[in-house]
Amino acid sequence: MGYRAENLLRLMRAMAPTILGVLGVLMLAAPIRLFEGAVPTPIIPLVIVFFWSVYGPDYMPSVSVFLIGLLQDLLTGGPLGLWPAVYLVTQFIVLSQRAYFLGREQKVVWIGFALASSLAGIILWLVMSLMSGVLLPMTALALQLLATIFIYPVFGIVFGELHRRVLVEA
Repeated sequence: MGYRAENLLRLMRAMAPTILGVLGVLMLAAPIRLFEGAVPTPIIPLVIVFFWSVYGPDYMPSVSVFLIGLLQDLLTGGPLGLWPAVYLVTQFIVLSQRAYFLGREQKVVWIGFALASSLAGIILWLVMSLMSGVLLPMTALALQLLATIFIYPVFGIVFGELHRRVLVEA
């Protein structure tokens, strides 16, 4: 393989988590609803930010996290800067606890994700309540976070395989 092709391949590997984050935002913003809207759409970018902050922080720099959040704000019509702030706070917390998560059973990491998701939900709810001037109902957000928490193990397995086969073994 030529020098340029190797460099391009290396760049694509390094960008894989960021590309997954962008795809997650596009899936979240798409007008597709699971089971005809009976199940809220999971916040897949939150899963991506959490997973890669634990297992591959070099592949998910803060700039990527910020851009993923900004894209989500632009596509979903949210207040500009809200999702970048939520994702960056999540990344900061995860990175501060990364040594604890590494080498633990997936159940422990899943509980960590549930706690991080809950904190992200509280931040979202507080900011949106402050912006609207009233305490907003939490039901829809809580259901969306539950859907996100329940799909984490599936994405954890897939991303774990991607990390092992494409990024580590390459």
